Amino acid sequence: MIGAALLLLVASVAGKLAGVHLAGRILGWQKGEAGVIGWMLQTKALIMIIFVNVLLDKQIITPEAFTALLLMAVMSTMLTMPIVRPRLRRLASAES
Repeated sequence: MIGAALLLLVASVAGKLAGVHLAGRILGWQKGEAGVIGWMLQTKALIMIIFVNVLLDKQIITPEAFTALLLMAVMSTMLTMPIVRPRLRRLASAES
């Protein structure tokens, strides 16, 4: 189950970062902005807790899948600030 949660975590993080990176290139964002936004999107995984609760209640997913998705949501949210804080400092120092 931990392995599934880690695989879901990697897929979730990579998908958000890749999508925002592509958008940043298309829109001409400053270097580093897309990464910060991509990492801030990781907090959206908290909404997944509500979503997977509904799926579990409707018996669409198994309790094991629920646990893996719940762990992924919590882990991706916990990664946000330790990764974003130094990136924001670099962006701020680059602007000054």
